[in-house]
Amino acid sequence: MQNSFENQTESQEDLQCFLESQFGECGEVYRTIFLYLLGLDAISAKILLEGIAKDFEVNLEILNTDSSLEILSATSKRDESLKEFVKVVQFSFGDKIFPSRNLAQSVIALLSQHHLKITAAESCTGGLIAYHLTKESGASNVFDGGVIGYANAIKESWLEVSSENLESFGAVSEAVVREMLEGALKLSGADFALATSGIAGPSGGSASKPIGTIFIGAKDRKGAEIIERLHFKGDRNYIQAQATIYAYLLFLKVFLSNY
Repeated sequence: MQNSFENQTESQEDLQCFLESQFGECGEVYRTIFLYLLGLDAISAKILLEGIAKDFEVNLEILNTDSSLEILSATSKRDESLKEFVKVVQFSFGDKIFPSRNLAQSVIALLSQHHLKITAAESCTGGLIAYHLTKESGASNVFDGGVIGYANAIKESWLEVSSENLESFGAVSEAVVREMLEGALKLSGADFALATSGIAGPSGGSASKPIGTIFIGAKDRKGAEIIERLHFKGDRNYIQAQATIYAYLLFLKVFLSNY
């Protein structure tokens, strides 16, 4: 699995730089913006956007084609052309495409504008959702804290995950992630919760839940909820990073549909 993934890329170093660039960490990204797809697959989105991109001399590229997380990068030699391209994309596609140079900053900005807060109940991501938010200025306005519920005992005692669901479905399951979301909202008093539980590897996989299987959920206090089962490829750190980005995207789906 790992060899197959690496064949799609030049090197693990390039992959890490790509992921870091999602959060503005791989040097400053000039004249490039990432297009996060919230209801379109990458191939269809690229086809639909190619005409607009050509008009503004913008180059589109599909990133991460061999995994559950597909993103487009839009690059131009002129920053003004890129800005105009993004305006047209937002007007034409609305909530289906979310442009951002720094996804964590964008999440903070949206929450701040509406005076709302978010929390996270993390298992397989081990605090990465909270980490990337709190690296950014303004995080204290939207994030009071979260829970790293790595062990089942912590899931039960801190997040009120039922022992019955842990026994019947396992920690890596939709039922457990749903209870993690509910527990995080109750514990924190936040308006939104994100939750992750999965198998990042390199061990722990099975036939029914291979390495890279991750359940990710987002829920708001009003009851809107999305929980998805994903399969990410790559090594442990890369799987965790992809799951973190995907959690933010699920938040965007819930937020943009209801606020």
